[in-house]
Amino acid sequence: MSKVKPLYFNPDIWEINVDDGSAMLSDGHHIRLQTALIGLKMEATNEHGLLFTRISSLKVLREYFDNLARTKKGAYKQLVEYGLYKEDSSKEV
Repeated sequence: MSKVKPLYFNPDIWEINVDDGSAMLSDGHHIRLQTALIGLKMEATNEHGLLFTRISSLKVLREYFDNLARTKKGAYKQLVEYGLYKEDSSKEV
């Protein structure tokens, strides 16, 4: 198993609790983040290069996580290793 590259949260969007290290999204970002995660999964796993929306899912996710891989497949793999996606189902995030 490869070493998981840590994710760094953008402090402008995430509220980080210094006591326990947990992070919560600021108001209004939950739907945008969930949609970007669904879009990245679809774009990284399909064989035809279809886009989910006109806006790059990877670009949106880079606003939330400072050190994502530069490619869609690399970022998807990094987020799977970090546990943001359920590995047992291809339709669930």
